[in-house]
Amino acid sequence: MAPAFWLSLFFALYYFGYGIFLPFWALWLSHVGAEAGFIGLLLGLGMAARCVGNLAVMSRVRAADHLLPAARWLCLASLVAFAAFYGWQSSPGLLALMLLVNLIYPALMPVSEAIASRLIVQVRLDYGKARLWGSAAFIAANLAVGYLSDSLGPQWVLHTMVLSLVLMWLASLLPMRPAPRELHQERRGDGLWQVWRRPGMPRFLLIAALLQGSHAFYYGFSALYWQREGYSTAVIGYLWGLGVLAEIAVFAMNRRWFEHLEARHLLLAGAACALLRWGLLGATTELVWLVAAQLLHAGSFCLSHLGAIRYISRDLDGPAVIGAQALYAALPMGMAVALLLVLSGQLYPLLGGQTFWLMGAAVLPVAWLLRSPLTSRPQEA
Repeated sequence: MAPAFWLSLFFALYYFGYGIFLPFWALWLSHVGAEAGFIGLLLGLGMAARCVGNLAVMSRVRAADHLLPAARWLCLASLVAFAAFYGWQSSPGLLALMLLVNLIYPALMPVSEAIASRLIVQVRLDYGKARLWGSAAFIAANLAVGYLSDSLGPQWVLHTMVLSLVLMWLASLLPMRPAPRELHQERRGDGLWQVWRRPGMPRFLLIAALLQGSHAFYYGFSALYWQREGYSTAVIGYLWGLGVLAEIAVFAMNRRWFEHLEARHLLLAGAACALLRWGLLGATTELVWLVAAQLLHAGSFCLSHLGAIRYISRDLDGPAVIGAQALYAALPMGMAVALLLVLSGQLYPLLGGQTFWLMGAAVLPVAWLLRSPLTSRPQEA
């Protein structure tokens, strides 16, 4: 199977499952008897386990030819872990299984992104066109599982999650030709500490952490805030869907519009969009401005993410790519969001929607941090 088609299918199946897990898993936990406080504990511990799992798994993946086997084993292990929820729904069981699935399942994200980063170099993969299928599948999962849950009951959250993992595991077994591999005379991957010590890497991770972490209040509390302001669940769902549609448009046009831009330029554009977006959402809840702010998701998240992927795939040499993907997934996409989610939970009762302005303040240092190139070119390192 051609690499672009294999990766598009894998992204679609992973993000379909993630589109079930992210919005609906708390609903399923409530359905099996978990109380709100315990659900919060499970989700918080799960986020911490996710960071540990990403680093632990990716520290074992030191070469391009490890990537496909890692994806296949993670798919199978995730399937077994989620299937165990059918038989173990006591409080200790839910705690143990939530820790287990968060150690395993989210690690598929940096593995798939590492495959993409390798294929960008190896076969000139159009990353945006492959990744947009994940965003489309995320929306499809939101709609399908929301309908099934309303019509047939919350147990369908677990049913569809397990089904998506069965399909993803089967898809992962399909051969990819050419498969990810080291290029001629390229040494095996650096360890995480070696990657961390590369010039510019801590600064890049801080920039990405500020940009992605600034989305924490939106992810965790925008629905509650907009509902309090009088918007129906349906309208809130459409607003979230609009943001992902804007993201799809940018992924689709990545090669045509953004191919010539450096990582630094994409990250600066993402920061500008984030500042405008969080300012709008903090200032008003008028529907026309909410629509405008959701369209800015194309920049605040998508351009920021494209900038990070461009830095990893273009500005780093091959041995650093897999470790950089692990650090990006664990720190900016994991730990930063988790910490700011906790902070948002403390601030929301006091500040309400004005917490968006504090998310904007978190983005302000990005322009100063990007005042110079992130790193020297590989041949100069």
